[in-house]
Amino acid sequence: MWALMIAFAVPEIGTFIRSTRICFFKSMKKPLKSHFLLVFLMESFHTIGLVLLFFVVLPEVDSVKGAMLTNCLCVIPGMLGLFSRTNKEGKRAVKSIVDLAAIAAQITGFVVWPLLENRPVLWLIPISALLTSCGWWENYVSPQSPFSFVRSLGRVKEDLKQTRYFTYMFLSVWKIMLLFCFVLVILFVRGDEVANLFSLFGAGYGPHKIVVEEVALPFSSALPDLVEASQAVDTIDIDAAYNTVTYVLIIQILAAYLCYIFGKFACKILIQGFSYAFPVNLTVPVAISLLIAACGIRNDDPCFFHGSIPDYLFFESPPVFRLNDFASRQMAWAWLLWLLSQTWITLHIWTPKCERLANTEKLFVTPMYNALLIDQSMAMNRRRDDQADVKTEDLAEIEKEKGDEYYETISVHTDGSALPRPSVKSSDHITRIYACATLWHETKEEMMVFLKSIMRMDEDQCARRVAQKYLRIVDPDYYEFETHIFFDDAFEISDHSDEDIQCNRFVKILVDTIDEAASEVHQTNIRLRPPKKYPTPYGGRLVWTLPGKTKMIAHLKDKDRIRHRKRWSQVMYMYYLLGHRLMELPISVDRKEVMAENTYLLTLDGDIDFNPSAVTLLIDLMKKNKNLGAACGRIHPIGSGPMVWYQKFEYAIGHWLQKATEHMIGCVLCSPGCFSLFRG
Repeated sequence: MWALMIAFAVPEIGTFIRSTRICFFKSMKKPLKSHFLLVFLMESFHTIGLVLLFFVVLPEVDSVKGAMLTNCLCVIPGMLGLFSRTNKEGKRAVKSIVDLAAIAAQITGFVVWPLLENRPVLWLIPISALLTSCGWWENYVSPQSPFSFVRSLGRVKEDLKQTRYFTYMFLSVWKIMLLFCFVLVILFVRGDEVANLFSLFGAGYGPHKIVVEEVALPFSSALPDLVEASQAVDTIDIDAAYNTVTYVLIIQILAAYLCYIFGKFACKILIQGFSYAFPVNLTVPVAISLLIAACGIRNDDPCFFHGSIPDYLFFESPPVFRLNDFASRQMAWAWLLWLLSQTWITLHIWTPKCERLANTEKLFVTPMYNALLIDQSMAMNRRRDDQADVKTEDLAEIEKEKGDEYYETISVHTDGSALPRPSVKSSDHITRIYACATLWHETKEEMMVFLKSIMRMDEDQCARRVAQKYLRIVDPDYYEFETHIFFDDAFEISDHSDEDIQCNRFVKILVDTIDEAASEVHQTNIRLRPPKKYPTPYGGRLVWTLPGKTKMIAHLKDKDRIRHRKRWSQVMYMYYLLGHRLMELPISVDRKEVMAENTYLLTLDGDIDFNPSAVTLLIDLMKKNKNLGAACGRIHPIGSGPMVWYQKFEYAIGHWLQKATEHMIGCVLCSPGCFSLFRG
């Protein structure tokens, strides 16, 4: 009993430590009393169900039946999943019929063994299974359900996303106390001495004797029932393998934890189908197959496992049990229905939609796992409501909303609050990346490196857009891309008149280099259309349309009209892109908030060389944590010689030691402008 209680308590202690750390060192929000009470009741029911299942029901059945019963713990999730289906869902009628069949199959597991074996204690199976399944209610309710009570539960679910750690900081301790109290109640009801649970604790984990009854089985052609056929003819005292319980407990704790950690890792790196869903669904069938094989071998040769498993601790199995008896005596056909119904109810683990490197809160409902039912916990605790994919209709919405944004010279503010407040559109969730580079007196070679990087981003975005729009391929990494170059001190006195100005030679190098950079990236001779020219209060603007149909805008700054140098250019593009292009849109505040959350500024230098995959990694980090404001890539110089060696060492120290320390203590104080991603 102590081993089971300790195994249950380990992940709950982990939940308490994690919840306490987040509540004390990060943001915390308290739940409503009614919401807290609902979660309190559901978790209490779940804990009571586990106590009844593991301390009362499973000891009364053999090992094979016990493993089969673990596939009958999905009734409440199945019902809530049925009631959460909306009219907008495709093939709702067919899915509802399958839901009903799955629920009916689960319910059959409640009555099969009580009716067949006619033992009153087995009627606790439906009670324990129902109560246990209450623990996974949250993952199967939806605020969009057509049923009002499910919608109410869905609102509690949304609130729990903000208040979970405060709630579970108390519930984790309460569940351990409740389990312990109910174990004492079970001992009392059985008539056992409750004090022995404490007084015999030390003796149980030390050298002691146990009494073993020798059982004689009558020989006949028919397979007898265990109770009727058993006759105790002798009792003997043997030395207990007292260390075995400790070894089994350690193995169980480590196995459950490793299963959770590696399962989470599989979800993070998007190999969930083969490396998460398949093993989780295969756990019980493999366990039952091994149990059947072990019991069959044991009945053929009672001494087969003598040196590895203590005889008195071997799996409980029916007498003279054979492999071919499984289908007829163990209700294999009913178990197959339970397994298939659980697979249907947990079908969402086969079709994940989360982003790469998603955090734990986006992957799982509760912070930790259930150590006693690790496979059911991994299946039903994995979130169903992952982030939606980018739809082809969203791209059309973006193109419709795009106007010619490059003619304006004076900002005109429109009060979005005066307009109707439409709901947030799905297109607002699309990632938007604005590459912002600051140039001054870069050479042609440095500009070539930078422009080739931009051309690669343009090519990558074009490929994603074409695949999404015309091939109907769902791309979770789709993004909109636009390049802005802020050219400091871009003008000089004209050759023809001292009163006029003209673009300096560095701007001309930029214009002349673009075609060359595009030709090198695309491996063919490319000539872009000449840029469109617009006068602006700060100087001028050149707008190119790149081969992949993304825009590249060069903002030419006249130092006599606007503050020059890199830091003022950074202020300028943040105000222009975030203040003017985003916050002054004539849309609701809700839409602005969502768009700002998915808008990123990619700050670059004029000599930076990078690939689209590097940008994708930074985007993944930003999507992983909505509270993250900036992420920077590791920078290293190219070339050779002692100066480059010193720069590599200096950059490595700053990236791996300085910035890592700042990140852990509080926040990074300086994110390099040569390759960083900032959230809008």
